[in-house]
Amino acid sequence: MIHWGVNALNHGSSLAVFKDGLLLSNQGSSSDELDSKIITSALHVGAPDQIFWYERPWIKKARQLYAGQWRRALDMDVLPRKYLKAQHYAPITYTPHHGSHAAAGYYTSPFNHCAIVVLDAIGEFECATIWEGKHGELRKVWSRSYPNSLGLFYSAFTDLLGMTPIQDEWKLQAMSEKGNPKIFYYRVKKYFTGLLELNYNFHKGVKDQKFYIDSIEDECNLAAAVQLVFEEQIEMIMLKAKELTDTDCLVYMGGCAMNSATNKKIVEPMWPYRWSLPNPGDPSSSIGAVLYHTKQRLHNHNFGVAKHLAISV
Repeated sequence: MIHWGVNALNHGSSLAVFKDGLLLSNQGSSSDELDSKIITSALHVGAPDQIFWYERPWIKKARQLYAGQWRRALDMDVLPRKYLKAQHYAPITYTPHHGSHAAAGYYTSPFNHCAIVVLDAIGEFECATIWEGKHGELRKVWSRSYPNSLGLFYSAFTDLLGMTPIQDEWKLQAMSEKGNPKIFYYRVKKYFTGLLELNYNFHKGVKDQKFYIDSIEDECNLAAAVQLVFEEQIEMIMLKAKELTDTDCLVYMGGCAMNSATNKKIVEPMWPYRWSLPNPGDPSSSIGAVLYHTKQRLHNHNFGVAKHLAISV
């Protein structure tokens, strides 16, 4: 049996090819469209018997309608069945967006019992989830939904500081190391009323108040405040994960997991045993889309080095 896991029409794309339970490849590109060369390479293995899509398109469209993204919600050309038919048709099974993240992490990890924390900007409605992985099964135990998004919060300030959101967040992290968080801390902190509970929708950017950034020093100070508030939220989420799963093993997935400064300061001291993939964001969701349904373990596969998190297994 040949299975394809597909992540596309998003921020980049990737295609995972499995044959008889073995992961043969997971190729991706920065383009939202699947590269024709990647498709051709995959077809050399054989035509897929089943395609697993990394999210549920109709749930995503419902969220887009809720968010007022009418043009995207009404664009039927991006429906996977229509899009993939132009590439290669096979039965398509849809996967919860955060389920793809969680499965990619858990089923590639060496852990039998662990907490899985998934934090990203936005997929369908969920923006943050905690799962328990135990005896080969996944169980979601906590979640926060749009617009309560730590990823959107961080990306909105990335945009405010003149950088490209969903791309240059690492630059904001680097700037934060040169700034004083106290200058803007309380103005940034006031957006949160609790554990990933926001009183403002960052999907539309930071437009509710003016921060009066007049110098590089101001930029670094604001970045430092954003980073500190981000770290505070991560600490609360990780404590919640420990409370709900009663384990010392963590699988950390989603775009927010790429914040290496927070990982070194908050995550690593809290969790003795840790696992993540080299890219814990959407590129690995192509793998997770398959594993979510097949529940097979790939912990002997060489995925490379996860530079954002010190792996300890």
